Amino acid sequence: MNNKNFYIEKNKKTNETVYIEYDKIKGYKITPKTKKEDAIEVNKIVIVSPTLSEKIIKKKIEHKIAYLFKLLEEISESGGDDEGIIKKTLMDAERLKLMIINNYVKYLGNTYASLTLKKMELIINELRIGLYKSHQKGIINYYFNNYEEKEEEKKGRRGR
Repeated sequence: MNNKNFYIEKNKKTNETVYIEYDKIKGYKITPKTKKEDAIEVNKIVIVSPTLSEKIIKKKIEHKIAYLFKLLEEISESGGDDEGIIKKTLMDAERLKLMIINNYVKYLGNTYASLTLKKMELIINELRIGLYKSHQKGIINYYFNNYEEKEEEKKGRRGR
């Protein structure tokens, strides 16, 4: 299989499409997930324009943060009883935070990156508080149920 990299550009004056072959292109890499019939198969897209890559990354991050906020709202409305959902959401939030730090910070501006990381910290802290409360409810219920069982055993022994 031939692994060549191409830079494709459309000339605005002549309306002609030009492509140039490159060995290495620096920029934000995207792997397309959808494939359509009768189309050119693309394995990787490299966005060279810093403003375009920043817009794409911001949109991607904002979509994921909105989803995490939605899950956080659902958890708080349900009373935070399901510890499994809280753990999964917390893992997703931690993974997104690390992805922002490791992959996206170099494409984003300092102010946007720091504000986004602060949002992520708020989400993570709220999820940790929810997980702690859920865990505490479980401990209280466990001890309360065991206390009732022991009291019933004591009453049962006296009545014999």
